Amino acid sequence: MKPSYLLALGLLAATSWLHAGPRTGGGRIYLAGDAGYAVQNTAQSDYWGEWRLMHASTDRLLTTIGATNAEAALLLRQIQTNAVFLHDKWDAWFNTHVRPKTYSPADAYLLSVRADNRQLSGLKKEKDPAKTLAVVRDVALDMQIKADNCRHSDDGLGKEIRVKVHTKAGGKEIGGYEVFFVSKGMFDVKSAHDRFPRQSSPTDEKILCPGGYKLWVRKDQFTSEPVAMGIGGHGETHLEVDLTVPAE
Repeated sequence: MKPSYLLALGLLAATSWLHAGPRTGGGRIYLAGDAGYAVQNTAQSDYWGEWRLMHASTDRLLTTIGATNAEAALLLRQIQTNAVFLHDKWDAWFNTHVRPKTYSPADAYLLSVRADNRQLSGLKKEKDPAKTLAVVRDVALDMQIKADNCRHSDDGLGKEIRVKVHTKAGGKEIGGYEVFFVSKGMFDVKSAHDRFPRQSSPTDEKILCPGGYKLWVRKDQFTSEPVAMGIGGHGETHLEVDLTVPAE
């Protein structure tokens, strides 16, 4: 058998899920009517749609910036590899777990993947190669963190991490700050901004999905510059992070 034929078979196996459609997980249907949707939907099909869109967007970008920029091509292939991996993990999870009868599309992990797809789809009109590459880097990092957290998680999915934030100046804990966060790909959408439920320091725990974030703090008239930070990647279920604030 020729090596080129073996390579073709391998690529076909890696992307066959794109064309086969989502499995229904024993016919478990989740109704989205309570979220304003008029049709039946499944959580599994929503995830499948996002993985499929990601593969289509990266394929398109491989023919544009990926054709002339080696780093972009490498990152786009990395995104595709992680999307295939996560698709298989999520698909297996849906097929082995009973889900609630009702389903809301406002799932933090799903919204995070949608944010990545939003960034990739938005590059259709971007003319600046540097800006395009920056977005591809951000999405690649987010997907790598998600895939790594899944690989190292005890539950085989690694969807949630309980995060607590400390605000410090020179190693000393400084309290009284509101701590805000948002998935990095949604930073320009103000309605997506969220905050930890209690002021620092530390804050109460907040459940976040693994990925890239921007975090910032506010106290009185002071608002810090957003800090980019990766959350997860090692399969952790709890994480404490530090944010630098001005000394008192």
